[in-house]
Amino acid sequence: MVIGQKTIQKINNLVNYNSLSLVIHINENWVVFCLFNDTKLVDLNKVNFLHEKKSTFILKIIKKYLKSFFKKNTPKKVKLIYYNKSSALVPHDLFDNKNSLNYLKYNTRIQINDLAANDLILEDQINNVYIPYTDINNYIFEKFKAFDFYHYSSVLLEMLSNELTDNFSQKIFLNVNNSFIDILYFKNKQLIFFNSFDFKSKEDILYYLLFTFSELSLNPDTSHLICCGLVDLESELYGLLYNYIRNIELLEFEEIQGIDSNILKSNILLSNF
Repeated sequence: MVIGQKTIQKINNLVNYNSLSLVIHINENWVVFCLFNDTKLVDLNKVNFLHEKKSTFILKIIKKYLKSFFKKNTPKKVKLIYYNKSSALVPHDLFDNKNSLNYLKYNTRIQINDLAANDLILEDQINNVYIPYTDINNYIFEKFKAFDFYHYSSVLLEMLSNELTDNFSQKIFLNVNNSFIDILYFKNKQLIFFNSFDFKSKEDILYYLLFTFSELSLNPDTSHLICCGLVDLESELYGLLYNYIRNIELLEFEEIQGIDSNILKSNILLSNF
């Protein structure tokens, strides 16, 4: 296990302990703990794993982290964000909770004890069906009695939908993570396409993006691409993309003093409770 960089800014006596809330971002390869005072991110810790880990191991990491709190400064609200490929978007009008696992069986290996959950998103138009870790959910419920949990793509879709304006009838988003990308396409403020792809090189990202443009019959010369995550004006990825797609916008998020900007930049969801 490799411990990631910790933040410089720590909880101090000026913090209102009654306003502390915690968001735990959970992936097979890492866990990120984001502590908020009201809506301000005040502490961030990331734990990277050398190999993919099962939920039982991740639960041990979570328990160890929560033991570091004194009783008076224990978070009052907790939220879990799950990062996995076990998800499927279903139009709400076609959604039936009894068939939740059936929606996933074509792109996910279903285990006998799996239980599906779903997030109702985008103004109640879509149900995002996914498989959370039951043992982690049960532990958090026992400890805090009430909590929220979501699939990361639900939070991402909601966040990026807020970037839609009346100035463009269609927008395509590229979110670059450490080892995978998310591509989203909205037309007339309606979600048309969403998918995630693993990548090993910047050329992989270009391939998946141009493939998506082709499948959606979008013109790279005139379409509006909005990028976020691990891409900036000085990056080799931006230079490569600009050779093929000229109308590129970079989403900028405010830097948080005392918080490791590299960790924040690698995941745009970390700064929001």
